[in-house]
Amino acid sequence: MTRRVIIVILGAAVLSLAACGGEEEEAEMEELEPSPLPVTAETATVDTLFAVVGATGRVSSARTQTLTAQLQGEVVQAPEYVGVSVSDGEVVYRIASGESASRLSAASSSYRNAQALYEFECENYRGELTQEVKSMLRQTTGLADAQTALASAQTQYGNSAITAGFDGVVSDINAREGMVVYPGTVLGEIIDPSSLQAEVSLDERELAMCSPGQRVYVTIPSLNDTTVIGSVASVSPVVDPSMRAGEVIVDLPAVANLRSGATARVEIVTSVHPDELVIPLEAVLIRDDRDMVFVVTDGHADWRYVTLGPEGRGIVAVEEGVEPGEQVITNGHYSLAHDAPVAVVN
Repeated sequence: MTRRVIIVILGAAVLSLAACGGEEEEAEMEELEPSPLPVTAETATVDTLFAVVGATGRVSSARTQTLTAQLQGEVVQAPEYVGVSVSDGEVVYRIASGESASRLSAASSSYRNAQALYEFECENYRGELTQEVKSMLRQTTGLADAQTALASAQTQYGNSAITAGFDGVVSDINAREGMVVYPGTVLGEIIDPSSLQAEVSLDERELAMCSPGQRVYVTIPSLNDTTVIGSVASVSPVVDPSMRAGEVIVDLPAVANLRSGATARVEIVTSVHPDELVIPLEAVLIRDDRDMVFVVTDGHADWRYVTLGPEGRGIVAVEEGVEPGEQVITNGHYSLAHDAPVAVVN
């Protein structure tokens, strides 16, 4: 065998080995699969679904009293600070008025004089002292007029003391001791912190779905998103033409540390749907103008078109496309493709 023949045989063997190695590597590459993508998923379950209309509003006190001056004078008593507690009937502000005191003194004196004269006339009346006679003597002695003047003076003098109409706390102070005020001056305000409500504005279509007594889920962001259950107290009977909306007031239960003026996210239950197959609303995507979800099947993302029903409070009913117990992907699914490998990392 010549040297040339030997070289040709060796070269063929090398090429043969190289070809075999390439086929094995190619086969291994075909067997390799991309690393699974981390996703979160929730199980489709049968539950009661509450359809709602939602809005954001403010917490307010159901009982508020604006304290207003009824006469001119100097403020001689006023609350020291906002938040001080007051009792029903307690004097919150007092206004000193020399004129009202003088008028009350004069009216009291006139009344006493007229009363004495009336009693004297009654004692010395000759004849039967009937009710008609007594009424005539009240007029002729001036007692009737004196009594009316005294009542008026007492009312004016009483207006110098502005009292609380219920147990509550001072929520606003506009007048301090030493200030001179006039009739109509707003001195301050008190609220009942134990009687709170939420006020929201709804557009006319949503307003039409609301009625007193409906259940309401109220979330308070300032209290770490605490959610409480209230009820619709009233629905505005009119729609504001400029806003095309109306007000709904929701009664709230007692909540520790909840304050008037806090933000409230309100969800009013408009209908109840029991025994619905539900999934989180965040699982639903729109592809080709159709609703779809990804279902975890054997570690892969299974593309499913779905038919949806009512929705509310973050969940939606599924009429077709998903079975109870299946897991639908809720996060990490925006860029998924059908049959992509996934790993649920809830």
